[in-house]
Amino acid sequence: MGSTTLLDILGSTITFGFLLLMVLRLNAGTNESAFGYNSNYLLQRNMVVLTVMLEDDLKHVGAGVDDANGGITLADSTDLIFRAKLPGNNFISTVEWKLEPTGPTGVQNTNIRYLSRTVDGVKNMMNLGVTVFSLQYYSVYIANTRITPLPITFTSTPNTGNIGPVSVTLRLESPYRGPAEYLAKTDTSAYQMVWRQIRSVSRNNSVQFQ
Repeated sequence: MGSTTLLDILGSTITFGFLLLMVLRLNAGTNESAFGYNSNYLLQRNMVVLTVMLEDDLKHVGAGVDDANGGITLADSTDLIFRAKLPGNNFISTVEWKLEPTGPTGVQNTNIRYLSRTVDGVKNMMNLGVTVFSLQYYSVYIANTRITPLPITFTSTPNTGNIGPVSVTLRLESPYRGPAEYLAKTDTSAYQMVWRQIRSVSRNNSVQFQ
């Protein structure tokens, strides 16, 4: 075998190696983009579903209920129970939104917890990537004054009937952390989403959107 043939084989091997390296890098970039897109899409979809449900419930807090508390029976930092006549019903229901102490198993992101919605004792455990569900309550009489301590149970507290604006904070995160080599080169904040709104419970047992 002549030296020319050896050089040809060596050159072909080097060329093939470069081509293989380019293909691997292209594949890694494609996987990284797909991972980021899918994570972001799922977060956006879940956030839309969750906030639409939550806002629809909040705007009916106390609807059809005539009591001093505006329909709210428990107000805590991660738990809200209220009474309302929901759309399509001619009776008053009891609704509870609560961040559960446990989360789904088999996911990489162990910060995720179930968010439950219970209507008249029927609980729906939602696995939407929620890591934060935080509620704060403000006085209807004194602007920008947060009501403490929590929980407010409306049984033996001077805060009975004083709830005005309710601040809701939601944070959703992707259930998958992704390969370390991808996360090291990307903005991990792309895999979490925060929603914060204030809803005001009016004195006539309805909720006004701001």
